[in-house]
Parts: sequence; C-alpha cells; structure tokens
Amino acid sequence: MLLQNILKTLRTKNSYTQEQIAKKLFISTQAVSKWENGSSIPAIDNLLALSDLYNISLDELVQGSPFFKKPYLVGNKINFKKGFLFVITWLFICLLFTGFGYQPFWLLLSIFIIGILLVFPTIFNDYWVIENDGIRIKTYSKKNLVKLTELITHNQLSEKILYADITSVELIYKTKQRVSPFDISFDSFYLQLWSKNGEHKLIFDTSTKKFLPQFVAFLNRQKITVIDDNNIVELLISGKSLYEVFNKPKY
Repeated sequence: MLLQNILKTLRTKNSYTQEQIAKKLFISTQAVSKWENGSSIPAIDNLLALSDLYNISLDELVQGSPFFKKPYLVGNKINFKKGFLFVITWLFICLLFTGFGYQPFWLLLSIFIIGILLVFPTIFNDYWVIENDGIRIKTYSKKNLVKLTELITHNQLSEKILYADITSVELIYKTKQRVSPFDISFDSFYLQLWSKNGEHKLIFDTSTKKFLPQFVAFLNRQKITVIDDNNIVELLISGKSLYEVFNKPKY
C-alpha cells in the first residue's frame, strides 16, 4: 500500500479532515492534500508529528504495520512447549472421560493413544517463513501416521521460493457458506503465489494484521505484483475486522 493511501486511511480512521491535520502540524491544507494524492511526501519532522498524532510507530505510519524481523514464521509450527501442552491437556481429557481412574486403565490408555495418533497431527499444519531472499514453505504429509513422524522428527518437506522467481501474488479472502448458526468454521484467507516453478496457496494465520501491510510493501519493493482487489491491506490498516466486513449481511 502506498504511503499516500496509508496517510488518507489513517486520517479517515481518526475522523480528521485535511484542514484539521494542517492546523495540528502547522502546515497548509494544500501540503496535506499533496501527501494524499502522491505529488509529495512528508518531511521526517512531519512524519514524526503524524506518528505522535496517531499514536503509532513510524513503521506503522510508513508501511502500515509494525516492523517484523526476518525470518518471520506464518502458521502453527510445532515446538516442545506446544507439544507438551497438548499431551497434558489430552491426558486430562482422557482422565475426565474415564472418571479419573474409575474406568479400567486399558480404556484410559486406548483413548490417550487414539488422541496422539489422530488428534495431535491435526493441530499443526503447513506453515511458511518470510526470509530476506525468499519464502520457505514447510509442508506435512496428508497421512496422519506419517505426519506424526514428521512432527516428532521435524523432518517435513521444505521448499524455498526466491523473490526473484515470484511473478505475482494475490490476497484472497473467501467466506464460508454456513448452514446453521452453530457452524463456527473459519473463512479462507490466503496468499495465492505464482512463480516460475508453479503456484502455491499460503494460508494466513491470526497474526496477519501485525505483518501483512509491511510484507506487501516489501513485496512491492522486490518488484512483485501484488493483487488486492478487495482492499484487504486498507481494511487492516483502518482496524476493521475482515470477518465482519466480508460476512456483512446483504440486503
């Protein structure tokens, strides 16, 4: 997202007019207008003043989101802490279902093993890592037992896509058709990536707002075409919920 669009989005989000911004920064309204139409950019002292006014960092002001250090993980990668927490939680659930020792021990053990074999692999999915020179994609097997082995040994399939090989990317948000009020499944939100070696679907996680605007700016600097027909970056910068925007009832 261009700086001019970020400045306009932040001003609108905070309910300021161009005239009010001009008065607060002791500049002309024409200067603010030029910032927002892209014919000029704010000097560093004005950027600092805008940063104070909106109570955000310079990174958020200039690139739309806080600075993130590379490599940056997107997704749910397994680690010892998460694995141990699952085992303890599942053991408690097993004890709860078996009456904390009231049922035979073999039943407790059977439920526990089933959870490890069938439930544990579903908690951790494919993930990707934003690196300085490209994107590294980590994928697991679709077979539970094989995936469990990969999780334990940290030996999943890894593929590196250099930014130089990426032709374009698209931000895609798809709402899920829900058949009942009790359907709480998630919408689809992902990055569709096209490169010289094919295409990839990279799923976003809940931390999207923290890095996506700056990541898009980073991709633009790599001369990669970013398609954002639904203005997702602008929605994130303005603080709106993507779920609420895209699931808004149509009358």
